[in-house]
Amino acid sequence: MTATLPSTTEGRTGRPRRFVPGALLRSQFFGAAVLAVIIVIAWEVMSGLTFVIPSPQHTIAVLFQNLSDPAYLFDLRVTAQAVLMAFVIGTAVGGATGLLLGLSSRLRLIFEPLIIMLNGIPKIVLYPVLLPIFSLSGSKVVMGVLFALFPVLINVSTGVQEIPKVYWKLARSVRANAWQTLVHIIFPAIRRPMLTGIRLAVSLAVVGVVLSEFFATRRGLGRVVLQSYSHGDYPSMVATIMLLITISFGISIALWQWEKRIH
Repeated sequence: MTATLPSTTEGRTGRPRRFVPGALLRSQFFGAAVLAVIIVIAWEVMSGLTFVIPSPQHTIAVLFQNLSDPAYLFDLRVTAQAVLMAFVIGTAVGGATGLLLGLSSRLRLIFEPLIIMLNGIPKIVLYPVLLPIFSLSGSKVVMGVLFALFPVLINVSTGVQEIPKVYWKLARSVRANAWQTLVHIIFPAIRRPMLTGIRLAVSLAVVGVVLSEFFATRRGLGRVVLQSYSHGDYPSMVATIMLLITISFGISIALWQWEKRIH
């Protein structure tokens, strides 16, 4: 759980001073810029120590070259479609299941140990079982769903359980029906843990799909990484990995900024 910054600090005069949102944003941008510079410098140093890691300039040049290749763009589209399906299904199933578990102590008593056990299992070991059941294209979507499912489920379930009792009393006092309680009481109360679970689900859906493409698939960026490694084409391998990291990181940052704005 991320810590929240206080809204005021003490100035030299002892009087409270408010944080300026613009100043906070500039501080975050400065921190991100410093981190990016450190990563690029470390990357440049590592590229001089081993032939496996290409230089940042070479990697970016290869990435742009790959993005101009129709076959590579097709692989990118295949992976993106699988990730999107896995994310949507995993978020929907995880959110609905977490809501039911959060509202029902009896269901939690029955299913919570099973969920804890399943969440502790390395998901990739299930792939050989999923492959003959769901075929090549379907199995990687199911694997992405398994990766994305649990953070949403756990965060939503915990959020519902932590809703203050006064909220339920308010719903009963105004005679809100189930739908009104869900929309006007539950969703606003759990939006922070729910959005946190969704943000985690995006990255984990990418991990599940790409890991599956390493093992058995005809197309996809995971297959591109594996083939590049097998052929010794390390610049293309690193460029594809960098693309996956950049896309996942960008989506996570966008969701994080959205999460902060609605609070």
